[in-house]
Amino acid sequence: MKPPAGLTARRAFWAEHVQAWRHSGMTQVAYCLQHQINTKSFGYWFRSREPESETLTMVPIAVREVAPIGELKLRHPGGWELLLPCTIDPAWLAHLLQEMR
Repeated sequence: MKPPAGLTARRAFWAEHVQAWRHSGMTQVAYCLQHQINTKSFGYWFRSREPESETLTMVPIAVREVAPIGELKLRHPGGWELLLPCTIDPAWLAHLLQEMR
C-alpha cells in the first residue's frame, strides 16, 4: 500500500497506521507485512510521532554518596540527558521533578 502524496495526507496515513498497530498486538514487521507497507517508513513515522505521546515516569533512587565536584547526569530512555552541577539544591531538584508529573 502506497502512502498518499501530500504531507498532511501522509501524516494522517501514518498516524492511523501507528494507532492501528498499537491496538493490533502485532510486531511492527508483522503489521507492515499484513498491510503491505514499508517497515522502514513505518519505523520512521513511528519514531517521529513518539515524543508527542511520550510520558515520563519518575523512579525513586537512593543517593549513597555525593561527589564534591562534578556533574549529576539524568538520562532518559528516549535519549535526552540533563547535566546539573552536583552542588544543586536537592529541594529544588525534588520540586522540579514534582512539576514534571
